[in-house]
Amino acid sequence: MTYLVDRRKRRSNDRNAAVRYQLEYARERGGIEALVLADGDGLLLAASGEPAVCAELGAVAPLLGHSLFRMPMPPMLRGADVAVRRLDIYGQPLFLAAVGGGVARDVWLARSAAGVRRILAAN
Repeated sequence: MTYLVDRRKRRSNDRNAAVRYQLEYARERGGIEALVLADGDGLLLAASGEPAVCAELGAVAPLLGHSLFRMPMPPMLRGADVAVRRLDIYGQPLFLAAVGGGVARDVWLARSAAGVRRILAAN
């Protein structure tokens, strides 16, 4: 007999809460300072971390996601190790951005991106 084990500790049928839970899990497990999901205009759709850092990170995520060049960072992100991944969901560009996390960050960004896609595709 096979049993499926659900590793998730928190669940929600509310898509926004589910995405936030997913970001919180990845941020905590990955040692990431801040993790956000922003739309193409830099508006936060979900965030985990210190609110002011998340707001700045969400605002610059689309710019960083499109730029091939380094750009000046806003005050709270100066000197920070920032990474951005673009996700296209139903033809809409979304940006998953993280501050910190070291070498494990890329793994957690990939896991978080897969989770966000799964959650948003289910609704």
